[in-house]
Amino acid sequence: MITARRAYRSDLPPVDSRAVAELEPLLRYWRAQDDLFERVDVTPWGAVVSDARFPDVHEGNYARVEARRQVSLADVESFLLPALERVRCERVHVLLFHPEDTTELLTEASTRGERIAWDLVMCSTGEAVELEGSTEEIRTFDDAFWRIYDASGALFDVEDQSVLADYQAIERDVMIPAGRRWFAVLDGGRPVALSSVVVLEGIGFVDHVVTFPGARRRGHATALARRALAEAHTAGAGRTYLLAEPGGVAAKIYERIGFRPVTQIASWIGTIHTR
Repeated sequence: MITARRAYRSDLPPVDSRAVAELEPLLRYWRAQDDLFERVDVTPWGAVVSDARFPDVHEGNYARVEARRQVSLADVESFLLPALERVRCERVHVLLFHPEDTTELLTEASTRGERIAWDLVMCSTGEAVELEGSTEEIRTFDDAFWRIYDASGALFDVEDQSVLADYQAIERDVMIPAGRRWFAVLDGGRPVALSSVVVLEGIGFVDHVVTFPGARRRGHATALARRALAEAHTAGAGRTYLLAEPGGVAAKIYERIGFRPVTQIASWIGTIHTR
């Protein structure tokens, strides 16, 4: 669930022309994941998700903009800000699934000073995956695992202890009960690389693929991404998605194991602005 913030890259190759159709299964997954949280308020342009249990984590407290039309910043925040106030969340998070159709919203946010982040959506359509390397499923979520989990957060620039505590709680109380599975490469019995996958509504989502610095360049990320993708396929996922840094090294690794670029989605995380 811990995610990195991705900067926009202008030198990307063109994405698949069927991007809108390819994005709909991801949206179906995303809605199902949002339904795991405390409250989802449907809006004319998407939904606002809020959960008072996790006030320091933006994934459970944010606006999901699905509209394929122009939407104003004031309209989004008229729904979002009261929800954030109710759960005492102090950060605004807005996610746009069709940024090419909501350019005015992006422009307003950027003009106000928000830092727009971009993620490359990648999809595998469920073909069988050949495993490689030695990976293990994590079946015991004990204190040792959570220490490794917290340490991996620093690799996504997440080090605040209150934020990490909320991410842990989401994993324990929401995502693992919903079927999220975790995998690792072990060295001396200690995880040196991690990945996870969950299947909701018949759609897989691979997340948190990370290798600790001392274990890099040994193929661990490739092995773990393959394992996660294979497990999603075995669980019946017709499509499996992940998000990657546009133009980054990881995206090239994912392409080699069967993921292909679909489109980009945009988001920002900022402070609450009062009017």
